[in-house]
Amino acid sequence: MDENEIRYKVSRIKNLPPLPLALQRMLDILINEVGSPDEFESFIGYDQSLAARILCAANSACYGFRGKVPDLNRAVSVVGCDEVKSICVYALMSEIFSRLNSIGRAERERLWKHAFATARIAYHIARKRPWVPKNEAYLLGLLHDLGRVVMAVHFKDEYRSIQKLARDRNIPTRCVESQFGIDHTLVGKWISIRWSFPEHFKAVMEFHHEPEKSPLFKPEVRIVALANILANSKIYPEQLDDDFTRTYCQKLHITEEEWEEYKDRMGQLWSEVDQLWSSLE
Repeated sequence: MDENEIRYKVSRIKNLPPLPLALQRMLDILINEVGSPDEFESFIGYDQSLAARILCAANSACYGFRGKVPDLNRAVSVVGCDEVKSICVYALMSEIFSRLNSIGRAERERLWKHAFATARIAYHIARKRPWVPKNEAYLLGLLHDLGRVVMAVHFKDEYRSIQKLARDRNIPTRCVESQFGIDHTLVGKWISIRWSFPEHFKAVMEFHHEPEKSPLFKPEVRIVALANILANSKIYPEQLDDDFTRTYCQKLHITEEEWEEYKDRMGQLWSEVDQLWSSLE
């Protein structure tokens, strides 16, 4: 399939609902920093499903307060702002893609853990780059692979074949996608257009593997590209220090010392991601 065919197939997904108003409002609050933290907490409180998720997570064994967190205010404090964002996006996206369970728990876990890890890394990189808001970088990282989630649900046969061939050859799945003529970055692009996401979200979803090709929002795309490389470093460690990675670091003024710090923190970060996932399942 070429890009026009992918666009057509995405447009023909009949059981893909419009972006829920709850998710639109939450993204608006987090992306544009509309309102106060209290308003965000109030927003969660109006959604019984989200509030229950946050309370359940706070009272899980992961945070050491099993059965001791009685209200949402305390739960948000225990779980932490970043984790609350992740839980809300996960819950709302899972509601949209309710058939995601059909691909199996292991693949669902892999997809979301990668998203959580990429989001955390993007946040930390953006903290030292004031021209990219850190909360925005977090959400960009969290949603950068939305195209893969859509493929897993709506292009199931192609997705499974791509995953199998990539495992058999021990190469990145994107290298295999080209052989099948369907690229998760283009799927992500057209989903973001269908859901009227902001332009920089579309750029990240389309170009996070090739940030220099992005016509706009290069800093945001480079940050997520580097976060994605770090999140994949257990599988593809060779990408950590290749020429492309060095170029992205230089363009973002990331020194060798800073890059080494991110690599050294990956063990702790994956422990945090595992803890978050355990609180969700």
